[in-house]
Amino acid sequence: EFVEPKHKLDLVVGQEAAVKRLKDDANLITNGHQEAAPMGYLICGPVGTGKTFLAECYAGSIGIPCVKLRNFRSKYVGESEGNLQRVLTVLRSLGPVVVIIDEADASLGDRNQDGDSGTSGRVFSMIAQQMGDTQYRGRIIWMLLTCRPDLLPIDLKRQGRAEVHIPLFYPHSEAEIRLMFGVMGRKNGIKLDASTLTLSERHKTLSGADIESVVLTARRFALVDNRNDVTQDDVATALADFIPSAQGIEKDMQEAAAVLECTQLDFLTPEWRERLDAKDGRAKLQQQFTQMRATVESM
Repeated sequence: EFVEPKHKLDLVVGQEAAVKRLKDDANLITNGHQEAAPMGYLICGPVGTGKTFLAECYAGSIGIPCVKLRNFRSKYVGESEGNLQRVLTVLRSLGPVVVIIDEADASLGDRNQDGDSGTSGRVFSMIAQQMGDTQYRGRIIWMLLTCRPDLLPIDLKRQGRAEVHIPLFYPHSEAEIRLMFGVMGRKNGIKLDASTLTLSERHKTLSGADIESVVLTARRFALVDNRNDVTQDDVATALADFIPSAQGIEKDMQEAAAVLECTQLDFLTPEWRERLDAKDGRAKLQQQFTQMRATVESM
């Protein structure tokens, strides 16, 4: 599926180091220095942190075709591989092109899947070979998006394939939450003054998706009331009524997984950098992640 990106990286809130890295890489490609660009990116983080939005903003900033890899699998033996081969042929002829694979851990599978006459293993092998073909560096830019990078085979996220691992986080300050409200308003064509909003303790865990949901609920209030303009009262009412998801341990596990995958220290928040810099910080986080994963899988 061809995607027409409507936004650029200037609209991304927070994640300053990640945005700078993506902008610098986009400039390298547009200036003809494809050899200095990464083969691909792994964008990970808890649900609702804007992974797809960031990927599409990158494609909009770089100004080259952007495609999303959709389901190419068939119930007939051999047809899935044929479909994928045609897709890869198109990508090779298009370059430069950004390829976005959402829910990559589920979409791509791995080489050890059984029960389908080896189709999944062959599909995985074809994609892995294409991702690692360095003659297409800067021509086919892979963007793997997932909230569970720990489930993604190491073959795909090694250096030489998805080289740059970018973790995304929820807004971690009140100022960032208010800025996010402003950006979501602009994204959806709604004018609002976030400085007047009252934020309670339960709003400190809002994700980007939560904030957009509040903004769209405010629009719904206006439309139900036969109004085209969204007022500050609409936004305030929607925010006061909204209850964030209670799946805390799963979100914590996804955030820890993203931190453990990170390939550049300044992608992390100051709190996470301080935590990893502590004695045995990374080992303790790995142990905590393993415990959280076991708890989630037993639920």
